[in-house]
Order: sequence, then structure tokens, then C-alpha cells
Amino acid sequence: MRVFEKKRRTLRILRWVARVWTIAVLIFTIALLVSTAMESGSDPLPLIYWLLLGLWCLSALGLATAWRWELIGAIIAVTALISREMVYLYLSGQVLVDFGMVWLPILFPAALFILAWVMERRVMKAQSPKTPHEIY
Repeated sequence: MRVFEKKRRTLRILRWVARVWTIAVLIFTIALLVSTAMESGSDPLPLIYWLLLGLWCLSALGLATAWRWELIGAIIAVTALISREMVYLYLSGQVLVDFGMVWLPILFPAALFILAWVMERRVMKAQSPKTPHEIY
């Protein structure tokens, strides 16, 4: 029983690290939106900038969704990042050089949410009683 308690504790720590990181990403996203809105008042920004910003916000919302549905939220976050890069490549014909700076804040907590989801499934499977079919 002690092994399960240790795994549950590790799982709880993983989730809270991902959640705290997500809060930081959400604060940064709100600051980015506010600063962009203030900046765009004088001179309109190009469409590609708004698309990239929208996909970044979608990935941040995916992380927020992962608080409740870990796997789904993490998949939304990673898919939005991949879509962001594909949109930029399609519209500009170039690859963003510093895409790692955009990916790191989102990818790390998304990976932690996926890891927590996998770990919880393994713990639940190990704790569930064996059915007669599995015994024989």
C-alpha cells in the first residue's frame, strides 16, 4: 500500500507543477493580449500576427482545459502549437527560427499533464481487483 501512496504523491506533485506553470502562462498570455491591443490602436497589425497570437492563446486555453481533462487539454495545447508553426510556414514560406521560445512555456506543462494522465491510469489499473478472467 505504501507504493501506491508514493505514486499518488508523485502524481499530485506533477499535477501542481503543471498547474502553477499554467497559471504563469495564462498571466503572460493576458499581458500579451493587453499589450498587443494597446499597441494595435495606433497602427493595425498584419493578419499573420493575429493568427499566430490566436493560436498561442488557444494553446494557453488548452493548458487551462488540462486542469480538468488532462489529456484533452494537453492535446489541444500541442496541436495549437503545431498549427501555429504550420500557419506561419504556409503564409510566409519560412520557418520561425525562435519557435523554441514559444513552445517551451506550453510544451513543458502539456508534457507534465500527459505524464500525470498516464501515471494515473497505471495506478488505477494496478489497484483494481483482478477479474476471474485475468486470474486464469
